[in-house]
Amino acid sequence: MERRVLVVCTANLCRSPVAAALLTRQLAGAVDVEGRSWSVASAGTTAHRAELDPDTVAAAASLGIEIGDHRSRVLSPADVEAADLVLTMTREHLRHVVASVPTAWPKTFTLRELVRRAGPLAPAASMAAWLAAAGAERRTADLMQASADDDVTDPYRRGLAANEAMVHELSVLTADVVRLGPWRPHA
Repeated sequence: MERRVLVVCTANLCRSPVAAALLTRQLAGAVDVEGRSWSVASAGTTAHRAELDPDTVAAAASLGIEIGDHRSRVLSPADVEAADLVLTMTREHLRHVVASVPTAWPKTFTLRELVRRAGPLAPAASMAAWLAAAGAERRTADLMQASADDDVTDPYRRGLAANEAMVHELSVLTADVVRLGPWRPHA
C-alpha cells in the first residue's frame, strides 16, 4: 500500500505545487525503510481562485519542473487524515492543519522544521519511528509565532527573482528531507 505526503501552503498556487513536484521527482522509484512507495499531493488552506503565477511556472521550469497544468485545490480534513506526512510552508499553515485535524500533530511539520529536526537523527527502522524521533520534545507553543526559521516566503506576484529564490529553497529543502528521511532507492 502506498503512503502519501501532503504539501500545504496558502492558495496552492506557488510553494506547495512546486514542493510537491520536487518531492514527486525525488521520491520516484524510492521506497521507505518498510518497502513502501510514496505519492505526493498538495493543497491550500484558502479557497483563493487565481491563475498560477507565471513567474512561478517559469522558475519551476528552469529546474525541469512542469506545473503549468496544476489546478489549485482547497485542503480538506480528509486530505490530512489520508496523509502519512504533512509538510507545510509556514507555521500558520501548520496551525491550520492541526486546528482542523488535531490528531495530525505528530505527522505535520513545516518543511524547514522537519529538515532541522531530521538532521541529527539516526536511521529509523520505520516511518513511525522516524516521525516520533523528529517530533521528540516538540511543543506546540514553540510554533505559535511566524518565524524565518520555519517559514518559506510566499513569492506570489513578487516577480521572477522571488520565485527563483523560492524554487531554489524548496529544491534544497525537499532534497534534504528525502536524504535525511527513511527513504532508499527502489531495489
